[in-house]
Amino acid sequence: MRATALLLIAMFVLSARALEKKCDKLSMKELLEIIKQRFEEIKQRANEHKCKCSGTDHKKNVAFHVNLGSDIKNLKPRAVVMFDQVVLNMGKAYNPSNGLFTCPDDGVYSFTWTALTSPNTSFESDFVVNGKVVAGNRASAYNDKEYQPATKTVVVKLKKGDVANVAAHGHSAKHMYPFWSSYSGFRVF
Repeated sequence: MRATALLLIAMFVLSARALEKKCDKLSMKELLEIIKQRFEEIKQRANEHKCKCSGTDHKKNVAFHVNLGSDIKNLKPRAVVMFDQVVLNMGKAYNPSNGLFTCPDDGVYSFTWTALTSPNTSFESDFVVNGKVVAGNRASAYNDKEYQPATKTVVVKLKKGDVANVAAHGHSAKHMYPFWSSYSGFRVF
């Protein structure tokens, strides 16, 4: 902002000097009027060229990342998965006490969640918007001696007030291991 102001002042001075050389017969009042007109032209051009890209509008910035704080076992079908260790919650759209993301502004949002399950079990989950399943994620380690992760990303168009969450899929949300299991989201535009 400061650099822009200095640039404008320099332009005025140069314009005034150029006009002074060309128009010795103009009065100071006439010169000032011409400079004022040029200033208005510059201001108008600057307003016309302001960036209207995503992120420059004045909608609230929204981004969150949360981890699972403790093991989750045997969730009931459609139970909300509550990721409770908040790492980032810009815009406060994610509520760690109930696991719900409430959309603050219309836009396109990206969400990613990872489930890590322990050997000989699984954790299947869904991404849900306003009660409707949008996508699923299946971490399965049945007949496996290793922990198994699964990650899913969804990009959805939401309206202000829409509610999104990760939920247990059927009776297959047997075990999700903490810390390495996480959920995040942000407004794309």
